[in-house]
Parts: sequence; structure tokens; C-alpha cells
Amino acid sequence: MAKGIKVGSEVRVLRGKFSTQKGVVQASEGVGRARKWIVKLNGGVLERFSARTLELEQRHLITPPSTSIRAVSQEEEDSCSSNTSSDESSTSDNDEMREVDEDGASRRASDVSERRTNWDNRDTAAESNGDDDRVVLDGVEWRKMGDVTVELNGPAYQRKAALYHPLHERSTELDFWKMMMPADLMRNIIEATNLHTEMAQKPLDYEQLQHFFGILLAMTLASGGERRDMWKTESNGPFPAPALGRYMACHDFERILRNLKLCVYTDEELADDPWLPIRSAVDSFNRNRRGGISPGVTLCADESMGSWRGLAAKVDDAVVGLPHVTKIARKPEGVGTEYRTLSCGETKIMLQLEIQEGKVPMQGKEYAKDYGSGTSSLLRLTRYWSGSDRTVVADSAFASLKTAEALHKHRGLRFIGLVKTAHKRFPKAWLQKYPYTNRGDHCVLQANIDGRQYMAVGWNDKKLKMFISSTSRTTEALCPAYKKRFRQSTPEDRTSAPCVVFYKEVKRPAVVEAYFDNANAIDVHNHLRQGGLELERHWKTQTWWHRNFATIFGMCESDAYLAFRYFHPLAPILSHREFTERLSLQLLTYKSSFHDTGPSARLRKHMPVAPTEQPLQTVVAKIMSSHTLKTNMRECPVFQYKRQRLEQDEEGTSHNGRVPSVQRKCSVCCERKTAYYCDECT
Repeated sequence: MAKGIKVGSEVRVLRGKFSTQKGVVQASEGVGRARKWIVKLNGGVLERFSARTLELEQRHLITPPSTSIRAVSQEEEDSCSSNTSSDESSTSDNDEMREVDEDGASRRASDVSERRTNWDNRDTAAESNGDDDRVVLDGVEWRKMGDVTVELNGPAYQRKAALYHPLHERSTELDFWKMMMPADLMRNIIEATNLHTEMAQKPLDYEQLQHFFGILLAMTLASGGERRDMWKTESNGPFPAPALGRYMACHDFERILRNLKLCVYTDEELADDPWLPIRSAVDSFNRNRRGGISPGVTLCADESMGSWRGLAAKVDDAVVGLPHVTKIARKPEGVGTEYRTLSCGETKIMLQLEIQEGKVPMQGKEYAKDYGSGTSSLLRLTRYWSGSDRTVVADSAFASLKTAEALHKHRGLRFIGLVKTAHKRFPKAWLQKYPYTNRGDHCVLQANIDGRQYMAVGWNDKKLKMFISSTSRTTEALCPAYKKRFRQSTPEDRTSAPCVVFYKEVKRPAVVEAYFDNANAIDVHNHLRQGGLELERHWKTQTWWHRNFATIFGMCESDAYLAFRYFHPLAPILSHREFTERLSLQLLTYKSSFHDTGPSARLRKHMPVAPTEQPLQTVVAKIMSSHTLKTNMRECPVFQYKRQRLEQDEEGTSHNGRVPSVQRKCSVCCERKTAYYCDECT
């Protein structure tokens, strides 16, 4: 990729149908990696090119060089004109002109290189003051130090991740699903979907919603074909027919799918907030994670994409498609809705989501005016864990010295980040010039800003990687970096000899180890959702909030699998597909109980309980000491909903005119019945 290209530069096209043609840059559009250069070719054609397809013509810059070079250029023009006007020129004249041309070309090249260097370092003007181990950048003094042998800024937060929900040996995949699927989101779906007139005859209830979710998961396990093929009862191949009609009729599934809404809103509210159909689902997701899991030592920040290739436009100020489409070429699913996400580095469970609504709406968000896009997003994502002294790990989209300072000032959090472009007040040029001897060597610079220590680390891998950190150490890590390599077992025969896999060890400091051990958390989660579940590919829809709900639904399923694998006391070794198969079957065969608004500590009918060996009075005394059994089941929302349905039923044939029982079997003795339950754990 050519560097130093700007308006007025003369460039040459490297590839494409305009290959080898030259032109002059007229303007640019876009920023960063999406920048395009508008070039007027010699034939007068205007075309857009990326920087990778252009090469800077250093000898023919339109921008005037220095005075001395301009004088040489004028001498060249005079020599060339006299040479073309005179048919008989001596060899000595030609040699003299060649010497002048080579001298002028070398000086022009050095001038261009010097100006390019000044441009690259425009934000990092340093004051060396004759000290090679000291650099000052915008008032921040960095000094070269030896290895940091103790934890920078004192001992960090040391606790393992934990769930707030009770677990036991009989916890199933369905229990973990209920922990990760927000209960208030399911209530909103039932309420909003039942408002449609098509749902009046047979309204959606909690049990049907679980069956609907089970069919969505079963669709991801199928090998292709039409959606209606999932209800076939005869097999056409080696695999048995799904026959989902045993659980829900096809027309009922299609009816729910057509009328599915995530929340209730009016047209006026939608006009003010075009993201309203999905915003309540994101808020419910964030609240569920805040109240359901305590993350470990590290928090990982990154981007996630929700694929969408449908409409994305407004007609007469009415949103008829996705309000804003983000395009990121490096992502496997690079077109759709971008989410800035935060996950637990230990369990890799997703903790927070933030929709990227577009440039103008995001500029009005909290902290955006003071800190910019990346830092402000990180501050909003970590607001629930302020003052916990955890460590945030983020890539170059968020990492900068400004981010490390803001996290300490507003959130009381530590930071480790990979620095690439956001290098203001960061000694990037100094770390690049440092003479590293071998692969794996590192260099450390340290600065004190308002009484807090920050270190800049350069690690000489295959390419130099630079980190900003306010925690960890720089002593050699216990576990080196393992680079996977391949070679032929027989060097003489490179065609038929088998390939041998081996790992190359590269030493690295502890701060680099802490970064790479946690920075892939969201990438692993995205791979489970997009490469394993692939609900967004199987659920074909033209409704943009359905596609976004499929993204959030996939995140909940992936989180349930990650939580099951990490927290279950006796978790069997299951692949993601096996977990999805089990969860889908449990959802399809689900039977609702008296209180189905969220994860419950009460053991379900599909979870048998052995009778207790202790006297019943002793067991009851222990329960009363730890639970508050004062709420009557008649006050339960589910019971009230069933009673309303009974009152609306004029004939009363479905219930024979009787009120449903308000007693349920005791979950302790499994023999007697009770009319009370605990509000805290149920």
C-alpha cells in the first residue's frame, strides 16, 4: 500500500483494467481503510482507487519541491529542450545531462522521503534533549526502563467468574438457556406479538414461545432445504424426517413468525427512534448479563456483526429497512449491523452490547464529545463494573493512551491494548527505531501521568507489536507464544511426502501474554454464533429487526453453551452441535409450570428429585431460615393470566368452568402440596 498519497500527487495504477496508467489525484472520500482516491488519468477519465492499487510517482510530484531542486529541474528542462532542438549533440553533453538528472532525482527522492517522515510523525513531535532513553510527547515524559518485575500500579483484581443463579448436579441445558435468555424480553415478545389481530384466536403463551425457539434451533441442525421440509413425516434419504408437527403445527409456526414483535411501540415513537424495534431487546440483554454473571479478572472489548443484505433506506422519512448499514471488509459477515461488545475474558460470555447507529447519532452519546468514538464506547460498555479494578483488554479500535487514562479516571479500571493508529502521546516512533536483536525481544518505556504509571511495550514478533498498559509485568512469561508451522517430512520429495506440523516457540513478556490470552474472547464467541449455529443464514427474512433478533438469540444460545461448559459441576464433554441438539429437544418438549418468567431454583418435573432422608420438620426449618415462603400462588402473574383467559372463555369448555389449582407439589419432600413460594429464588 502506497504511503504519502495526497491531493495533487501523481500516481500509477498497479492492477485492474487501468493497470500501468498514470494520473493525478483530484480528491479523496472516506476515512481510514475505507478511503478512496479519485484519480484523473492521463486520458481524462475520473476513477476511484484504493491506496493498495496505487503507487506514488516520487519523481513527478505536483507539489513543488524545495528551491534547489526546482533549479535543477529547470536546468534539466533547458538541457532537454536544447537537446531536442539540436539534432547533433555531443556525447559529453549527454553525459553531463545524465549526471545532472541522476543528481536531481536522488535529491528529489530524499526530499519526498523527508516530507513523508514528517507527515507520519506529525502527531508525535518529540523533544529528545540529547537523551536517547528519554522522549517527551505533548508534555508526557517517557523513559526507557528495565523489566517491570512487580504488578504495575499495585495488585489487581483477583476473583473467578461466577453465576448469580443457583446450580446443582442435575442442571440441564435448558436451565442454562433460561439463565442467558432475558425473561423480560420473552414477556415483551408475548405481549407485543399478541396485539396482532391474527393472534387473537390463539394467542402466544410462554410454552408455545419455547416450542418456537426449539424449532429455530432445530432449523440450524438441518442440512438444508426449505423451511416447510422440517414438518415432513417421510424421509427421502438416509436421515430420518424431522416431523416437527409433533410439537407445533407448521401454520402455527408461520403465524407466530409473521407477527413476531419484540416490544410495543407507536408510529410516533418509531419516527423519533428508528432503532426502537430492537433497542428493548438489547437493553434486556444488558440487564440480564448485569444481574446474572460476575465476570472474572479481565473484560474483552471488540466488534460483532449481525449480517444483513436487505433494504437499508428511508422513504419519505419512514424507515423501510435497516436504519444504518455498516460495512467492514475484514469480517466474515462484513455487511449489516455492527455491535460494540464486551465479554468476560475467562468464560467468553457476552456481557454488554451497543448498537452502532451511524456517525451522527453516535456523536451525541455519552462521553463521545470528549473522548471520541472508541474510548467513549468502552466507557459506556464498562459502566456496570466501575470501581472493580478489573483489567480491560482491547484491540487497536479502542486502544490508546487516552483510553487508558479515561478508564482509570471514570471507571477505576486497568487497561491493556494493542496500539496501531491512535498513537498520540504514545512513543510509537521511538519503539520502531529501537534496535531489537532477536525475535521475541521487547523494550519498555514508562510514564507517570497524574500519579499513575503507564508503560509502552514494543514486542519484536514477526512484525513489531506495540502495547499500552496500566497493569501487569514485563518479565518473561511462563508460557511462550506458540507459532504453528508446517514442513515436509522428506525435504527431497515435496509432492507426495506427508506434511508435519510443529510449533515454534517465541518468548514474550507477561503483559503480552495477558493480552493474547484474553483478546480472542469475542472472536471465539462470534465463531460459535456465526460459524457453528448459523441461525442468521437459516432464518431467511426480509424484516430487519427479525435478523437482529436472530443475532441476539444466537448470542444467548452461545452464552448458554459457554456457561454450561464452564460452570456446570458435572458437565459432560459436549460439542456445540451436541449442546444445540439437546437444548432444541428440551425446548420442543417443554411443559410450562406455574411460574415461567425466568430461571428458577425450583426443580422441574423433568428433573427427578430423590426424597430426603432427614426428618420433614428439620428440612422445613432449614428452608424457612433461608427462604421467605409468604407469597401465595394466587398472586403469581402466570396464575392471574390463566384466570383472565378463563374469564374470557364464555363456554369454559377448556377448563370445565373451574379455576386452575393454586397448589403445586413441594420441591423438597415431593409428596405434599403447597400454596406458597419464595419470591427471592423463584
